[in-house]
Formats: sequence, structure tokens, C-alpha cells
Amino acid sequence: MQPPTRRFLATVVALALALLPALAFSPAALAREPPIAYGFPPPPLHGVVIALDPGHNGGNAAHASEIAKLVWIGTMWKPCNKVGTTTPSGYTEHAFTFDVAKRLKADLEALGATVYMTRTTDTGVGPCIDVRGRFGASVFAAIEVSIHGDGAASSAHGFFVMKPGLVRGWTDDIYDSSARLATAMRDGLVAGGLSIANYYATDGLKTRTDLGTLNWSNVPVVEIEMGNMKNAGDAARMASTTGRAKYAAGLVLGIRRYMGK
Repeated sequence: MQPPTRRFLATVVALALALLPALAFSPAALAREPPIAYGFPPPPLHGVVIALDPGHNGGNAAHASEIAKLVWIGTMWKPCNKVGTTTPSGYTEHAFTFDVAKRLKADLEALGATVYMTRTTDTGVGPCIDVRGRFGASVFAAIEVSIHGDGAASSAHGFFVMKPGLVRGWTDDIYDSSARLATAMRDGLVAGGLSIANYYATDGLKTRTDLGTLNWSNVPVVEIEMGNMKNAGDAARMASTTGRAKYAAGLVLGIRRYMGK
């Protein structure tokens, strides 16, 4: 067999060069290429890490001695945790806070956020308030939001947001940013159609130096009493799925206000 001539080789090379554009843009070649960015913006909370703290826990009542252990919060000794309150019909605060936190988590993740919760079931014990306070920093969160329900007189209704007071050596680093977060959360809840409390912190904001979750935090933090579980109107909303979805939606608005997103 004769070796190929130079002219034959030149023809093969020319054909190959002619086919290169078609090969480069063939479906198989495109499948190997990374996806093309078409300029769509990322979700508004993309890259934001948020810590949620559903107050209390379903197993606390059966472990009274464990949750009664005292922990130091920078200003005083406080019990590790508490059982929480209930509506007149028996719907518990721990069930309410856990449900709202799960809904809020799903809503925030749909907006691109990464969300961690201080507890992932409603059957455990604790964690203690100092652990809850440190949780946000442990997951590198931008903020921590602690969710609660109040147990005041039946005539009282509405929500209020608690922010850390200035405790030297404890809250210096988050005092100002937590105040901004508190205002944003209040405004978001109002924008979501929820009413400010008529009995405590009449502007919807209250500064506290006696709450362990706030004092122990190293990220901007708030603790929110979403409503009064002893009030008929608040209790009906808190016990309903539509009501809890409304609370979660209001919290999303507050978080987005603080983030500017």
C-alpha cells in the first residue's frame, strides 16, 4: 500500500478545518460546556445565612429539673429554659413557635437564604438560652430571630419586638445593629397586616437586658412575642394555619427590610 500523498493529506486537513465550527457547536459539544448565564439576577436573599430560634420545646415540661438549671446571662442568673404558655384551648407556645419557624424557613429558602434553626423537632428539651444566643454566630448567620408567644391578660393583644440593651462586654458589638433589626422587624410585621401590642412597648419595641438569648448573641438579634396566646383574637390566629402563615410572611418582610433586599 502506497503512503498517502501530500495532496491527500492536505485535503484531509482542509476538510477537518472546515468541519471544526460544526463540531464545536454540536449538541454533544454544547452539553459538555458550562451553562450560559443569561443575566438573570440571583434570588434576593442569595448568600444570606439566617438563624431562627423557635422558643421553648415540646419535651421541656417532662424535664423540669433540667430546664430549671441556672445559666449566667451577663446581668443575672436565669433558668436554662421554660415550658412556655398556651391558648385557653391548650394550643402550646412551643408548637406555635416551631410551626412558624418552619414556615419562615421555607419562605426564606425560597428567596435564596440559608437557614438554620436552634431546634429541628418539637419533642426535645432545651436548648438553654445561652446556647440559643450563641447559635447565630456558630452558624455564621447574619442575624438571629427568636420567635415566641406571650401569656398576658386576655384583654391584651398584638405583637412586640424585644432588642438587647447595652450590657458592657456582652452586647456592645450588636447593640446598634440589633436596634435596626428590631425596627425593621416591627415595620415588616405591620406591613404584613399585624397589629402592634396594646399593652407593652406601645411602639412595638422594647429594650431588655434580662434575656439570655439576646445577651449571649454575637450577631444582631431580636426576640419577638408574635401575639398574646391568652387573647381570643390572637389565639385564634396563632392556632390557625392561615394565621401562622401570615406571621411567617410578616417576618419575611421584616428580614428583607433589614437586609435591604
